[in-house]
Amino acid sequence: MRCGALPRLAAMALTAMPVLGQAMGCGGSLPAFDSDSAMDSTYAGQNRCEASAHDRPFVVEWDATDIATFENRAQTDVVLVRYEGCDLEVIDACADDAVLGRFGAYRPPKWTSGSVEKVRIDNSADLYAKLPLGVATLGGKVARGVKLELDYYVSGVATATRSAMYRGQLRDNPACAKATHFVYAYNLGAFSLSSEETASEAVTAEVRDIGGGVSSDRKRGSEKKSGDLSACGGDTAADTDRCRVPIRLALRPIAAGDGPQRNDDAPPPPTAGQAESNLATAAKLRKTAMQKGLAKDGAGCLADLKRADELDPDPTRSSASGLGQLHLKAQCEMLSGDCESGMVHLRKAHQEASPQMGAKLIDEMVAGAAKRFCAIDRLDPWDKVDRLSGEIYLAWQAKKVEQCAKLAAQLQAAMDAAGKPDHWEKESTFKGGVTMLGNAGTCLAEAGRCAEGKKLARDSLKRRGGQDKHLAEPGFTQRWEKTHPQCKGK
Repeated sequence: MRCGALPRLAAMALTAMPVLGQAMGCGGSLPAFDSDSAMDSTYAGQNRCEASAHDRPFVVEWDATDIATFENRAQTDVVLVRYEGCDLEVIDACADDAVLGRFGAYRPPKWTSGSVEKVRIDNSADLYAKLPLGVATLGGKVARGVKLELDYYVSGVATATRSAMYRGQLRDNPACAKATHFVYAYNLGAFSLSSEETASEAVTAEVRDIGGGVSSDRKRGSEKKSGDLSACGGDTAADTDRCRVPIRLALRPIAAGDGPQRNDDAPPPPTAGQAESNLATAAKLRKTAMQKGLAKDGAGCLADLKRADELDPDPTRSSASGLGQLHLKAQCEMLSGDCESGMVHLRKAHQEASPQMGAKLIDEMVAGAAKRFCAIDRLDPWDKVDRLSGEIYLAWQAKKVEQCAKLAAQLQAAMDAAGKPDHWEKESTFKGGVTMLGNAGTCLAEAGRCAEGKKLARDSLKRRGGQDKHLAEPGFTQRWEKTHPQCKGK
């Protein structure tokens, strides 16, 4: 058959399949259709993985390790990432573990009401535009005709205490050199990613008496899910716990230079035409400073206090609020890494407010504050044990499992360095540390990490002076499983 001389029925069949008809050459062969090549001419193809076009990516393709790394860092610091092409990497080392919140922190999540939303992925263009971080793992499936549907629910959002990050602020940490963006905010919730696949497709074309047809057998499957969508509309704390997985990030690029001298988050000073007075604006700044202090963003707190002082140089108009501001400034200096200045200012604040307290009591109060807020690496081993014990308790109560594991390892090292107690105060600190090791084990066990939890429980009993008969098997395991029934047989 010469080219162009197809019978009428063949022409009709090819009209019903325009893409295949256009691809067929004179020889009747059917070359493979390259969907990516066709997409290259579209806007989505030409801008597939430009980070500037995807500043709010979903992270539904993260595995458990990625999520744990992000959540662990986000508990204490703003998260820095390398975001290039369709790849996003959390730079966990771009932080200062000795000065938590050095580059900012996240405010407590604001919980919102919402509903289940859907994102449909029908082709490669959709995948690049809607789920760019899923290209590596899902691109092949989508290219061969698999359709995807993402159901998700946003239950809350956590925002950073900084609105901008500058390259000069990261200069001292070499690990930050490859960071390109910081996570300004992240959405919490739950999601389910499902697929619809054509199991078989057959296209036949017979030159003689042309017979052709397309048959398909579609099957649905579950690609991935995290959290519990059915719990997201609930009203209990248990429901909330099942609907608070990081599902989407709001990224902002790291800006060049050292940044402005004042904090970008600070409200601007009122102009002549504004209704608010300098005093009212300063009051707002001092309130945001307190919020940042609670979030352990010491540098952000100090920036707001500095701006407030420029607008209202006299924070002591009320003696109570004035003393509170001095305490807050001292605390934020400690959090920002300037422990010595914080201790000096806190001591002066106590001396001015309550001179009758006496030097010894004031020094004890200052030392107690330093133990809580100064960088942990400047504390002696016993103070580290005391502080880490308190932090483990808070992490356990908040069910922050990664924090429990991390703090327990630090506590074990601090107790090893501290040695045996030789004073009643140290004895009390030692007992508290031993108890918190056991509680850290419970924290892990409640999350299903039974082997790690059991190991911490054994170490707690051993440090407490448990006899060999109490540590021996199978008795120890039996008592452990009785106390933690969810770990039976694990």
